[in-house]
Amino acid sequence: MSISRNLNAVILILALGIYVQSVTNGQQKYHTHAEMTDDIQRLISKHKEIAKLESIGKTLQRRDIWAVTIGGKHAEEHHALLVTGGAEANRIIGSELSVKFIEFLLNNYARNDSIARLIDSTTFYVIPRVSPDASEAFFQKPLYERTFNTRPTDDDRDGTIDEDGYEDLNGDGIITMMRVKDDRGEWIVHPEDRRIMKKADPAKGERGQYRLYSEGVDNDKDEQWNEDEPGGVDFNRNFPHNYGFFTRGAGPHQVSEEETRSVIEFAFAHPNIAAVFSFSSQDNLMNPWKKEPGKNPQPPSSQPGRRRFSPDEEESQPRFVSSVMDADEEYYAYIAAQYQKITGLKVAAKSAKGEGAFCDWAYYQYGRWSFAANPWWVPDTEKKSDTTAADTSRLKKEGRTKPEGPEEKPDECADQIKALRWIDANNIRDGFVNWTRIKHPDFPDNEVEVGGFRPYILTNPPPDSIEPISSKENSFLAMLAGKLPDISIRNLKVESIDKKVYRLKADIVNTGYLPSNSAMGAMAEWPRNPKVSLKLSPDQKLLSGKAVTILDPIKGSGGRAEMNWLILAPSGSSVTITAESPTSGRVSQTITFE
Repeated sequence: MSISRNLNAVILILALGIYVQSVTNGQQKYHTHAEMTDDIQRLISKHKEIAKLESIGKTLQRRDIWAVTIGGKHAEEHHALLVTGGAEANRIIGSELSVKFIEFLLNNYARNDSIARLIDSTTFYVIPRVSPDASEAFFQKPLYERTFNTRPTDDDRDGTIDEDGYEDLNGDGIITMMRVKDDRGEWIVHPEDRRIMKKADPAKGERGQYRLYSEGVDNDKDEQWNEDEPGGVDFNRNFPHNYGFFTRGAGPHQVSEEETRSVIEFAFAHPNIAAVFSFSSQDNLMNPWKKEPGKNPQPPSSQPGRRRFSPDEEESQPRFVSSVMDADEEYYAYIAAQYQKITGLKVAAKSAKGEGAFCDWAYYQYGRWSFAANPWWVPDTEKKSDTTAADTSRLKKEGRTKPEGPEEKPDECADQIKALRWIDANNIRDGFVNWTRIKHPDFPDNEVEVGGFRPYILTNPPPDSIEPISSKENSFLAMLAGKLPDISIRNLKVESIDKKVYRLKADIVNTGYLPSNSAMGAMAEWPRNPKVSLKLSPDQKLLSGKAVTILDPIKGSGGRAEMNWLILAPSGSSVTITAESPTSGRVSQTITFE
């Protein structure tokens, strides 16, 4: 733990590009739960000295929720990074990247000294697929995009459970959309691309021509289509923070599901977790969290980092923390900048709003540094015109950012148009199912067509993209592990006051980049603050100072707490100083009085 972690991080990043390899060297693919299990077990069997696999729970369909621990000796005493994949089951790419990270660490432990030192001083916990039942829909027929597990749920609250799901009406094995010709509808074909449907805008003189539904029939005859599919609860909507009561996919109550509960219990069972990373559309690395004034309770200045107020102060405080804490914002901005530098990403999809999301819970209630990255979105294949660039330059010179006149309303279908351009440019087979006529029992007198985007095509890249994406994400995760708080004892001094009286001084230093606790963690009071203890022998007596001292959070990059003791001790006797916190590691030094 005494090695300079900043230097290690630099060496490590330089080495990553050389040693990233695939376990199979075969064609890339997405893996079922059984295939993923086999791959992980095979990896673990080759590296039992530093890795173990455990099941932390079983789903309703009896699939294991796997957790992998990677670390050197005394792994539980080292600070740790928790990595999770599949927070949103329709983004199975996150699970694949989590397995790739396991593979990267294990395969390179014996090949690269920097990686070996990192694993020996840092523990990695990886839960590659947090919602196995929901993710398995990616491999089942008919194929439809699902984020819910298999809990029977009355989604439409009509007293009947799972009675109106999807049907494959055109027999192509996948569930898309259906459009019904009807002048009472509110949809029209998009003028730029007739494959896309857009809502008619009466202000522009547009009249609706279609009704739009997901593919299926009205099983319960309530004039709603596919409103109560089989399942379920969404893992990423079932956490306590900002929980969406009575919303679709949120579950009957907070932490109602085995998947959610297993992850939470695992997190609390490992207090050495200093930071959490998840592959999720609740992205705060391309869209860094920023403080929103007036939304958070702030601790009194006399007690930094602690949520204790006078009655008047308490009355004036917001009751719900909904914005990153002021003191944490700069750290999120820095880590985000490093992510963008390592991945080379310049623009990103907008971050999804979290309601009961895992990433938010990990920061606001679990109290850890929490980072999330959306590993892939549909790339923009359209080149910006010279005219647009010239207009932007002209506006800048004129000191304006927008042209004069009324602001043009953004096209709500812009993302779909972009996706179609990408599909066409890359000749992606069946990326979009062309609209085809069918006979529909619910609409015998209407023209009905089935078509639309193939499920998962907009949330997961082609399989051959997994390897290059994982290389960049692995580099970032290694860098992030090198930024965790790291406690050490520095500037140790012993001064003889009298023949048997000694003054002992020491600095407790955080040599990592991140503070030992985030400001949110200090407020939540779940992560324990650093503790310094002094072990005396029976013939010694402490004259001033404390044998055990709980410190306030220590800032990173050399932040320190100065310790002073006055000890009555015979010459030649020794004391031991131990500084530790679960999230910052543990270090001891023994001093002999001369």
